[in-house]
Order: sequence, then structure tokens, then C-alpha cells
Amino acid sequence: MDSITQIIDGGTPFSIFKTYIEAYTPYIDLVKFGWGSSMIDPEIVNKINLLKEKKIPFNPGGTLFEYFYSRNKLDEYNNFLEKNGFEWIELSRGTIWIEDDEYSNLLENYSSQYSVLSEIGYKSITKSDQMTSNDWVQSCQMSIDYGADLVVIEARESGTAGIVDKNGEIKDQTIKELILKVGLKRILFEAPTKQLQTFLINNYGSSVNLGNISIQSVLPLVALRQNLRSDTLISHSV
Repeated sequence: MDSITQIIDGGTPFSIFKTYIEAYTPYIDLVKFGWGSSMIDPEIVNKINLLKEKKIPFNPGGTLFEYFYSRNKLDEYNNFLEKNGFEWIELSRGTIWIEDDEYSNLLENYSSQYSVLSEIGYKSITKSDQMTSNDWVQSCQMSIDYGADLVVIEARESGTAGIVDKNGEIKDQTIKELILKVGLKRILFEAPTKQLQTFLINNYGSSVNLGNISIQSVLPLVALRQNLRSDTLISHSV
């Protein structure tokens, strides 16, 4: 695929979910079940079966992993993954602290069984703003070295943390360093807002990988990627 678009579902009713998935299957590469919804959504089985039918990979969000890890219940997490047929997972430490050595071991172990997304950055704006560009790069490189297929750059579902600072400014220099030293193809930028999507496409091309896209924004994002909207009309694909 030329680029990856990962949508986030946090409990869309199945009838609506099904309509969007069936209409826009060619434009959806991954589906993330956010906010622990895969644990509590009464229609999750129907959603998973539909995605399997459409051959669209899906994963639970990283905070769900942190939920189980913080309670010393990774056995339950593993059973949950197996029961629901997850082949992709997301590991993160954006809310709880996990030492580098421990996180590396987790990446190595899970990457032997699953395709792994490793989320980089913190949910806290303050903590993310304390990270230098080198901190971001090193965390990404460590994740890839220990088996992550993609590194996910934090922006939250609101686009107000991670690579967006406390003043709402996008951390352009950090993004440049990440792309230069990690590589565009190994990075999935969380970009739930039109502002972030437009910035990344205009500066780094339509092939940039974007995540945390709402299901309603799938086609508008395709239009941005194809320069069909005024926001990206004069941008040039990389």
C-alpha cells in the first residue's frame, strides 16, 4: 500500500459502522478499537467478523494494554487477544510508566506472535512537551529494533498532545527529525484533526501514514490526499 489510513472506532453502532466499512473498504487499512471499547461494546463480535470478511486488520488501543499491564493481568489480556482473533496489537506507555528494558522485552515477546504498533509519546501535554526531538527518535528506534512494525506518534484522539504542544502548535522540527532518522514508512502519525492531516500532507506528501481518523472522515481524508480540497490543492506528493 502507498499509505496507511487507520480509523478509530470508539463505539459506533454496528449498523453505521457496517455502512461506512462497506462503502469505503478500499480506503481503510487498519481499524483501532479505542477507549477500551473492544471490552465493552456489545456489538464488537459483529464488527470483528465484518472486518475479517473485508480483510481489514484491526487492533485494540494501547491504553487497553496499559490497563491490563498495570493490574498484572497480561494473561487475561493475552486470552482476550486470542479469543477475539486480534492479529495486530498496540503497545504503549503513554499513561503509565514502563522502564525501557521491560518495554523492550514486551515488544520482543509480542512481536513474535502479532504485528505490533508501538505508541510513542505521552497523553499528558506537559510530559510530551518535555521530550526532545532526540527522545522521540530514540524511543522510535528502540521500538523498531525490538520488533515493532510501526511506531505511532501520539496526538491523542483530540489532536491536543504529543506532537502538538500546549499552545496548539505542531512540533514541526520533531516531525522532521523523526522522518529523517526513522523513515516515513515506519511512522503512523495520529492525526484526528483536519489541521494535522493538512499539515502532514502538505509538508510530507500524500503517502504519509495517518491514524486516529474518525470513521466519518475517511472520504474527506482521501480528498485531502488526492489534492481535491483547497487545503492541499497546491501540495506536491512525495
